[in-house]
Amino acid sequence: MIDLDALLRDSRVIPALRDTRDLDAALAAPARLVWVLTGEIGGIADVLARLNAARKTACVNLDLVAGLSGDSAAVRYLARCGAHGVISTHAPVLKAAQGLGLVAVQRTFLLDSQALATARRSVERFVPDAVEVLPAPVAGRAIAPLRAIAPTLPIIAGGLVGSLAEVDQLVRAGIDAVSASESTLWVV
Repeated sequence: MIDLDALLRDSRVIPALRDTRDLDAALAAPARLVWVLTGEIGGIADVLARLNAARKTACVNLDLVAGLSGDSAAVRYLARCGAHGVISTHAPVLKAAQGLGLVAVQRTFLLDSQALATARRSVERFVPDAVEVLPAPVAGRAIAPLRAIAPTLPIIAGGLVGSLAEVDQLVRAGIDAVSASESTLWVV
């Protein structure tokens, strides 16, 4: 099993690969954990093979891989391709991932107070290995409600992060790590 806490302590910025043209930059980044937020069924195995060869831990957002449906068969396929974890907004997919020994990261969008209440109820029913809250500037609002349910739950912020100063501010506020698609932030 992957030690997610150690990976998050290792680097507070998770490279979020949105375009395979940035794969070399993700491979060169000091972080051992990489989010794969792009791809298609025919090429995802190659991306994962390159990440694994570089000793990176790859978590794939199943919802963003073209040609894969959000079901347990897709999770099994990603596991066979070398994914270490699955990111999704769908609890059944994440339960299937955990059942296979993969890291399960629940992605949630905090659009308003109702979305925060929904995220809280979701974590009450199923505790993932981590929650990624988007957009990052409001992620701090999720810390207390989610940790009231699961005190050790890692909370990752993502989206709309443009500087290392913003990363530092989020970490100081209690966020465990920040996922960022901007490759200039992958240096720490």
